Amino acid sequence: MEKGYLVTLKGDTLRGEVKINPKKEIDNYNKVTFKDETGLQKIYKPNKTLAYGFNNEKFVSMDSQDDEKKFYKIICTGVISFYKLGFETIRMNAVTFEEEYYVSKEGDKELTVIKESKFKKQLNELMSDNLEFVEAYGDEKKFDFEKALEIITNYNSWKATQ
Repeated sequence: MEKGYLVTLKGDTLRGEVKINPKKEIDNYNKVTFKDETGLQKIYKPNKTLAYGFNNEKFVSMDSQDDEKKFYKIICTGVISFYKLGFETIRMNAVTFEEEYYVSKEGDKELTVIKESKFKKQLNELMSDNLEFVEAYGDEKKFDFEKALEIITNYNSWKATQ
């Protein structure tokens, strides 16, 4: 159990502990086991919760592509917000954990899935007011998470000073 918080549908923030299962990271995206300060432990699903967090990790409930709510991990927020979604899929008859990354710009109604080979083009659209940040990404054909996070963070900092 880790110290954490949970935001109810009414917007109330509960303090308590979040149960983490390091062997099943998928659980962080589908449900949260939360024990409040009174000792009551309950499982919360994304359709009954706005957000939760523990340590420096924050998750927010949003619609997914299958019209079901999921918890998305918040990587960074600002003019451009960056998220991660984890899910299970079957590959060659084996269940595997996979991740997908998303971005949204202030005012967007929906998240945009990051397409690995087209990420630089997506950055061009998101950062059309300052393409210097996009140039810093290079000509990667494979999605580079660390580089993407650095560029989005730097762009958000620059926008905050405009």
